[in-house]
Parts: sequence; structure tokens; C-alpha cells
Amino acid sequence: MHSLATPVRALVLLKTAIVTVSSDENHFSQANILLDEGAQRSCITQDMADKLNLKHESNEIITFSGFGESDTNVRHLQVATAYLRAQTTDLIPINVLIVPKIAYLIQTYARNQSNIPNMVIPQLFRLLVCFVLTTEVNGHLKTKCNFSHKCRCKTSGTKYVEVDCSHSKLKNIPKLPRNVSNVDLSNNDIHNIPEHHFKDNDILTEINLSLNRLHTLKKEMFYGLKSVRKLHMNNNNLTKTTKDAFSYLQRLSYLDVKKNNISWRNNKVIFPQSLLTLKIDYNSSEENLPEMSHLEILDVSGSSGHCYINAVKPDTFRSVPKIYGLDISACKVNYVHKGSFSFMRNLSILNISFNTCLRFDGLENVTIDLPSTSIKILKFNKIHKTFQMNTKILKQHLSHLRYTNLEEMHGDSNRIQLIEDGAIQQLPSSIRKLFVSDNEFSYGQYFFDFITMQIEFVNASFLFSSRRDNEREEKCERPDESCCKPIHTSDETISRFSAAWRVLPIPRKLRRVLYKDCFLRYEIPQYTVFKNIVKYVDLSYNIFYSWIGPLLTFDHVQFLDLSNNICSNVSKIFFKSVPNVTTLLIQNNLLGFVLPDDTEGEIMRHMQALQMINLAENRIPSLPYTFFKSQANLKYIKLGGNMMDNITFQMNHMKQFSNLDLSNNRISSLDEHARGHLEEVYKVNINFSIDLSGNPLKCSCDTIEFIKWISTTKIMIQNKHKTSCLTSHGDPESLRKPNRVFEKLQMECSSYSSLIVGTVASLVVFLFVLLWGIGYRNRWRLRYMYYMVKNKYQVQNKGNSDNESLYEYDAFISYDNNDRFFVHDKLLPCLERKAGLKLCIHKRDFLPGNDIAGNITSAIHKSRQVVILMSHNYLDSYWCMFEYNMAKVESIYSRNKENILFLVFLEQMSPKDLPMMVLELVQSHSYIEYPNDEFGDTVFWNKLREVLSQ
Repeated sequence: MHSLATPVRALVLLKTAIVTVSSDENHFSQANILLDEGAQRSCITQDMADKLNLKHESNEIITFSGFGESDTNVRHLQVATAYLRAQTTDLIPINVLIVPKIAYLIQTYARNQSNIPNMVIPQLFRLLVCFVLTTEVNGHLKTKCNFSHKCRCKTSGTKYVEVDCSHSKLKNIPKLPRNVSNVDLSNNDIHNIPEHHFKDNDILTEINLSLNRLHTLKKEMFYGLKSVRKLHMNNNNLTKTTKDAFSYLQRLSYLDVKKNNISWRNNKVIFPQSLLTLKIDYNSSEENLPEMSHLEILDVSGSSGHCYINAVKPDTFRSVPKIYGLDISACKVNYVHKGSFSFMRNLSILNISFNTCLRFDGLENVTIDLPSTSIKILKFNKIHKTFQMNTKILKQHLSHLRYTNLEEMHGDSNRIQLIEDGAIQQLPSSIRKLFVSDNEFSYGQYFFDFITMQIEFVNASFLFSSRRDNEREEKCERPDESCCKPIHTSDETISRFSAAWRVLPIPRKLRRVLYKDCFLRYEIPQYTVFKNIVKYVDLSYNIFYSWIGPLLTFDHVQFLDLSNNICSNVSKIFFKSVPNVTTLLIQNNLLGFVLPDDTEGEIMRHMQALQMINLAENRIPSLPYTFFKSQANLKYIKLGGNMMDNITFQMNHMKQFSNLDLSNNRISSLDEHARGHLEEVYKVNINFSIDLSGNPLKCSCDTIEFIKWISTTKIMIQNKHKTSCLTSHGDPESLRKPNRVFEKLQMECSSYSSLIVGTVASLVVFLFVLLWGIGYRNRWRLRYMYYMVKNKYQVQNKGNSDNESLYEYDAFISYDNNDRFFVHDKLLPCLERKAGLKLCIHKRDFLPGNDIAGNITSAIHKSRQVVILMSHNYLDSYWCMFEYNMAKVESIYSRNKENILFLVFLEQMSPKDLPMMVLELVQSHSYIEYPNDEFGDTVFWNKLREVLSQ
């Protein structure tokens, strides 16, 4: 379809229509449509797609060629969905390929339709494999017919054009409106055609009555059908006919009456002079063909009808001397006499395939006549039985072909194993295509004979596959041996490819090679290749398990298919063989064992022109970052069906990158680095798309950023309807509308986050309280340890020896400053001067410059005993209580719980005045009170000296 802005001329070569087309509910436009029933795909012009703001959904590889061109090209086209508005206002979806143009206007028209084939083809237009609309689209345009609810009508504007009544269980032909141009009545239960039934259908051009139960033909049945050109009546029960049954069909050019039980010759049926193509059953032993001097194509093939021609004789086809296409395949031909085809000057296409009793000695008699014809295409597929000995083609089998202008030769399924030296040279220089698949070739010297051929295409696929399921061997009825040459056999030893062969013979003009599905289990070593212009190579479905190479060189190869070869090894120089390849298919191998180790991107470095690569189904866990570093022109990367869990390779240098297929991998989410990489690619190419379908994606609070990216990114996510993620509960969630998934996830994760924050905060508070309680309970121990470590560090820095006496003081005197007079006036004279004890007094013995706590801890540690002079002033002093607690910790942790504290009460104190820590010591250990009388004073000092001297 294309825009109405394109001029429309009166003369068209295809059916046309004008419809309303749209991309959504907001963008509508009128478009011209070209209709072709044989088309395989639908297309839309780029201009029309832009006008509709049509968004592409995926990409597809299309192989196409122009009229009269032998080359095929590969085009990567975008796929989108357009909508046609039906008469019911319904929108009908159509998958379309976006192409630059569908057709170019013909500048010069021929006045006569018969001159069209002679027009200069390049001035017509290049034909894509897709024309415009597929049969699927046509199906969408079909509606129930007003004249019969069992029939479907395809409309153009408001008029019926084509009627489809097939598979409708009809027993009678419905009355058709006059404007019907084509009717399909096949696969019904119609027994009869009423006379004059089609009297009003003078514009009807094609009728399909195949697969019914018609048994009789009469002249008046076709009354009024003066415009019919094609008539299908095959697969009926015709047994009777009048000789003038087709007399009203004066423009009939195509007739198919195969698989009926009628003798046309015996009924003296007169076929119209306008008839050009006839498909008919034929038994040469019972009848002769009717006289049809103007017939151009005759099909009596047993593959689609009933045919028996035991021997082809010079008079077998004498009644059709001007045909240029003859199909006698599957006719049980045992022998061909010389002169059977020599009178057919116009014969261009001859098919003698599936006559397994003919063999190659019978083919020789066929080729003898061909120099007298205009033969272009010769098909002799499977003229050799499956379970006969293998075939060797001899020179005499092909020698007569050298005098023809043969362009295409088919010799599939003939168990060909060897070719006699020089036999290949018998083929004419005009030959361009060679089909020899499903044979059993052995390598031999004859390979070098191909070098001189001008061949452009070879299909040598499916080696060793001649046997097919449910195949029945034909019983041969050969005439006496006097008319037939014996089968040639040879005792020659088959020559195999040896290691000495390091040169691959390739025809110089060969462009396309198919060598797939041949069960070849080889390593591809290094070879030298003859100079060639090969562009297309298909080696898929073999067992080339190791690619070493290089094959020097295939400089012109643009398409290479090495898929399905179970290859687990590829060298870093193998692809040096194909430096200009643009499409590389290597899917379904085992390259996951070697590619992850290519950290420098050496395997791919020689293919800088590469535009498309298929690495699907290769068990690849990951690709190195620099794997594609040399592929700046890459457009499509297919990595589906691997074992990848993230994107690890570089992409932002690919300026034309359009599609990344990561479907059916092991991706649960893409990390921030991968997402950033994809966004960089999108900035360079806004048409970039990615396929993540079939992956075990997760939609949880851990992957919420990934789900947010899917819902907000402008990158096209392909196959959203096949893309889903698993929730934290294990339930699948479709990502067709990722915004909803993200909003739902956001709500779940916000409450979950609050719960986490609350739990963590509570845990922190709990731990803080716990640690604070533990610290408070052990506060004195911790302080003691701190000061002890500090003191030891200071002692070590001063260089003091560890061999000094264990204790420097006999006792440390802990007292309040208000009790200093007692210490200096009474305690020191009695204990130091009279008893000779060395006491530590803070006023006298603490080191100046050190902090108080450090001095206290050090003095206690250096003293054998600690004397506590308890008083009310003592209890009120912070430092006195500090000394008390440090002495207690010292006794527990440094003196192995030995009691070093000695309490001296200087005044009367009740238990309620004492803190719990002091009261515990009073209740568990002895203490002494200072007396107020002279006798008690003497006993006090004696006891104190005794305690401190121990």
C-alpha cells in the first residue's frame, strides 16, 4: 500500500483498491493497495508508514531479486502492524514490511497486452518476494455473500470481485451476480452444472470446480462464459462428455482436468484453439493425445494425476508439436526412443523426473534429441531406483547437451557417486544453475572439471538421503535389450579427499552454493580456494564440529550459514576467509564453550562489514566486553536461547544497531550498567529495539529499578505480549503494560521499605541499649583496661625494664582531701617511719603532667594493698569513688580475685549511708575502725602494720 499522493494511471498490472488505513485510533489515511494472490508478505511504503506514524515492532530478513536477475539479495526490513478499516468500521490488523517503494510507475506502456513480456524489464520494477497483500490479508477482507451465506466475497469498493465457496458442502452451484470475476467452488459435493447456469456471468474469468463429483460435461453448461480463461475441473468423476463441451469457452487458455475417468480422445473432444496450458491424465497404451497444434504447456505428470507411458516414441507427442513446456514426470517411463522430442522446436522445459526405470542409459536417448529443441531447463530427478547400486555418470550420458543452450539442470535423488573424467566438460557453456541434491557423491578428480564451467548456482544438499518413508519401488518393464544400452559399471576405486588436497576447486562465476544437511562430520582445516565471486554459502545442518581455516579466500561472500553444525571450536583466524560477509548465521552450535574466552575480540575482528549475526542456541553464558569491538556496522544481533544473565558486551560503537534479541535466556533483570549501555545505543539510533521475551524476569523490590526502566524507556521492547516477570510470590505478571506492574510494585515496596526501616531502627535502638547496659555494667573494668593499656604504652615508650620488682609500693592510700591531716600527721609517721612501709600518697607520689585517672590506675597497679580511709567526705568525692572502683577491678581481673582492699572507717557510719558496692565489701570482708581512746589507738596501728606487712 502506498499514499494516494502517488499518481494513479488508468492501466494497471495488478488488482487495485483504495482503503482507509491507520496505525492506531488517531492516525488515519487513504491508501492505494495493489493486490496479488500469490504474494507471501504484505508491504507498506516508508512514506506511508511515516504519514501514519507507524512504529516498527521487529525486524525480518527478506531475500529478493529483480526480474531477469540471477543474483539474490538479503534485505533487513522493519515489521509493523497496520489496520485496514472494513465496511463494518472494524479495524483489521495486518503485519506489513516497511519498504522504500513497492513499485515504480511504468513510463512507457505497450498498446497491446501481448507485448508486455517484451518490455524492458529494468524499466518495470524490482519485485520483492513480498508483493503487497498476503492471502491472510485477503482472508480478512472476505465477508459473507448476500446471495449465499455459505460463500465468502472479497470486495473492492462496493462491488463483489471474487467469490470463495470452497469447503462449504455445497451440492448445487449458487446463482452468481454478474459482477463476479472469479469463483472458487472446489472441495464441495457438486454433481452437476445446470445448463445456462452462468448465462449472466459474462465477465467471469476463472472457475475452480476441482474436488467435486461432476460426472458429465455438456456444451450448454458453459453457456455465457465467454470471458473465462482458467478452468479447474481436476479430481472429479467425469465419465461422459460431448465433443463440443468447451465450444463456448472461446478464450479459455488454462484447463486442468486431471484425475477423471474419461477418454478425451475417444470422445473426440475438441479443445478451444485458445488453449495454451493443459493438465490431463494420459495412458499411452490406451489412447493418443488430442490434436492441439497451439498448445504451449502440457502436463501429464503422474505426480498430480494418472499417467502411464511405458515407452516414449516419436509419435507419442506428435499432436502437440509447438509446446515449450512438457511434464511427463512419474509416468512409469521405461524407455525413450530416439526422435521422440526432436520435432519440438519450441521445447524449453522438459521434466522426466521420477521415472525410476529410465536410468541414465535411457536419459542418453533423451539428450540425443535436445539439440534440435530450444531446451533451457531439463529435469531428470530420481530416474534411478533407491536400492539400486550407486550411479556413475558417463560422458556419453551428457555428450549431446553440449550442443544445446541449456541453462538449468536438475539431477536430484539419483544416487550419483562418481562422474567420469571429461563428463562435466560435455555440459554447455550456457548452463547457469545445477541441482544435484540428495545424491551420494564421493570426492574425485572430476571436481576440477567444474572450474571451467560458467555455472552460477549449485545445490548439492541432502547427501545420502535418497530413501523416503512409504516409498514404493517401481516395477520396470524394459523392452528387449536390442533397443537399450546396458547399464555401465566401473571397478574404479573411489578417490577420497586426502590431506594433500589443500585447494578447493570452485567455478569462477559461481555465486550461490547450497551444501546443507549432508551429514558431513569433518573439521574445516586450512585450504586455498580458487579465485571466485561466491556471494552466498549455506553449509547448515552438517557436523562441521571444528572451524580452523582459513579458507583463503572468499572475498565476495556476503551471506554465510554455518548453523546447526554442533561446532564447539572456532579459531581466531577462521573468519579471515570471509572479510566482507554481511550476514552470518551460526546458531544452534556449541560456541558457548569457546566464545567467552575471546576477551580481545579476535574471532570476529576480520568481519568489519558484518551487519547481522545469529548466535542463538549456542549455550553462551556471556560474551566478553570487546567481543564485537570490530563490528561498527552491526544492525542485528540474535542471542536467543542461550544462558546469558546480563548484557556484558560493548554496543555503543555500533552506529546502525537496530535490534538485539535476548529472548529465552536466563536474565532476571538488567543491571544499571547494561541499561545505560542500551540507552546510549538508543541515542544514536531511535529505531533500536530489544527482545526480552521468554526470560525468567523478576518483578520484586530488588529489581524495581529494572521494571521502572522497562516502563519508562523509549527503546522498543519487542514481543511484550510474550514477556512476563515472576513476583516475589512466584506468580507470573505480564509486562504488556509495564507501567501498571511498576506502580503495583512501587506500592508493595514502599510499605515493605517502611517495615524494613522500622525494623532496622528498632534493632539499632535495641542494640544500642544492650551495648549501653553492658558498657555501664562493666564501665569500671573498661576504664581500668583503658588506663592500664595506656600506662603500659607509656612505660614501654620510656624504655622501663620488665625485670623490676613486682610492686613498687606496699600500699596505696585512698582518702579524701578533707582527711589529709589524719594521713600526714598520724598515718605516715606510724606506717612509714616506724614500720618502714612504702606508701603511695597522691599528693606526693603522683607524676606531674599525667592525667589523674592514669596516675590512680598506675599507683593501684604498683601497690600490693589499697587502704581506703572511709568517711562521709570520701563517699562524696568523685575521685575517691573512682579510686575505690579501680582498686576493686584490679583485685578481680589483675589479682585473680584476691582482695587487695582494706577498709578503715575514720568515723561512725550507718549501713544506710554506704552505697551498695561498699556495703557488699563490708559484708564480705573484714574492716577496721579508727578508735577514739589511747589504748585502742595503739592496737589500731599495730593491726594496720600487720596487715600491710603481709
